[in-house]
Amino acid sequence: MKGEQASHDQAQEQASVRLQYWPPSHSVNAPDPWPDSFEFDSLDDAVAFAMTQAPAGREVAWLRTADGEVLKYPQIQRLWATRHS
Repeated sequence: MKGEQASHDQAQEQASVRLQYWPPSHSVNAPDPWPDSFEFDSLDDAVAFAMTQAPAGREVAWLRTADGEVLKYPQIQRLWATRHS
C-alpha cells in the first residue's frame, strides 16, 4: 500500500500543467483533447506565461492542472493578481 502511494505521488509530481488557447466562442467547459497545448512543470509558470504572452487571434487561455482541474481565463487572472499584489 505504501509503495502504491509513493508511485501515485511521483506520477502527480511528473504530471504537467497544460495551457491551451481557445477562441472566445469556444463553449465547452472541459475540452478533452487539448491539441497544441503548452506544458509546464508548475501552475505558477503556466499562469505567468498565459498572462504575459499575446496569443494569435485574440484567443483565450485555459489551464488544466495536473489533477485535471480546468481553470478558465477569469480564474487565471485572479491567480495572477493575487501573486502580484
